[in-house]
Amino acid sequence: MDDLVHSDITDLDTLVNMIKLSFSFMDGTNMIALCDQLYSHVNQKYQELQLYKACKKPIQPIHTKRPLVYYYGYSHLMKGMAFQKQGKYEAARDCIEKYAELGWFNGLDPYGEAEVEYYRHAARANLYALDILSGRSEVLQEYVQFLRDNPEELLPGLLSIVEGAARHDYPLERVLESFAEQIEDFKYFEEPVNVSYYFRFCYQLALYYIKLRQFTVALGYILQSLKLSDTLGMEHEHEFRKCTAIFEIFRSQATATQQDQYITILKGVLKDEKIDFTAAIAQSV
Repeated sequence: MDDLVHSDITDLDTLVNMIKLSFSFMDGTNMIALCDQLYSHVNQKYQELQLYKACKKPIQPIHTKRPLVYYYGYSHLMKGMAFQKQGKYEAARDCIEKYAELGWFNGLDPYGEAEVEYYRHAARANLYALDILSGRSEVLQEYVQFLRDNPEELLPGLLSIVEGAARHDYPLERVLESFAEQIEDFKYFEEPVNVSYYFRFCYQLALYYIKLRQFTVALGYILQSLKLSDTLGMEHEHEFRKCTAIFEIFRSQATATQQDQYITILKGVLKDEKIDFTAAIAQSV
C-alpha cells in the first residue's frame, strides 16, 4: 500500500476507497497521507472550476460518484478520525472545524447541499466523541441523548464513551443499561466497518472491567473480541495477539466455560493445520 500512497493518484473515488481500506487496517499514517492527497486534488479541481466560472469559460464535467463537496469534507473527516485514533485530539478538532460548515462551497446543487448537511451532523457527533475522550464527562448525558436521537451513531458513539470511561474513570453502568437491548443487537452486524467497531467496543469494555477488577466479566468481552478479530482476518492479527495476551495474564480468573471457549477459539485458528487435537491431548497426558 505504501507505493500507492506515494504515487500520484488523481481519481477521487479511488482515493476514497483507499482511505476506507486504510481505516479498516487501522493504518493511521497511510490514512493521513491519503487524506492529504485527496484534499490536494479536490482543492485543485475546485479552484479550477472557480477560475473557469470567473473567466466565463466552458466548464469540463468532473466524473465522480458524488458532488465535489463530498470529497472535500471526506478528506478532513477521515484525517480527523485518524488523529483521534492516535490520541491527537486537538489536531482532530482542527479537522472537524474544516468540515463542520461547508455552506460556503460554490456550485452546490441539492445533492451537494445534502452532503453539507451530512458533514454538519458528523461534526457534531465527532465533537461529542472528542469531548468524552478528552475527559469532559459533563457532556456525557447530552451525548447520550444525542445517540438516542441518532441511532445510526450509536455503535461508534458508545465506543467513544467506553474508551473515555476506561481512560478517565467515570461510571459507565447506567449508560450500558440504557442501551442494553441495542448492544445485544450489535453482535448480529455483518458489515465489516460495524464489525470492526464492535470488536473495538468489546475490547475497550474488557479494559474498563479490568480496571474495576471485574476480571471474569472482562474475560467474557476478551473472548468476544477474539472471535471477532479472527472473523475480521489478517488486518486484525495484532489485536488478536493483544486479546490472547490479556486472556493469558488473567487466565486464573476465567471460569471453566470461558477456558473451554478460549481453547475452541484457538483450535479454530489452527483449523487448516489438520491436527487431531483429541488424539494429541490424549497422548500428552
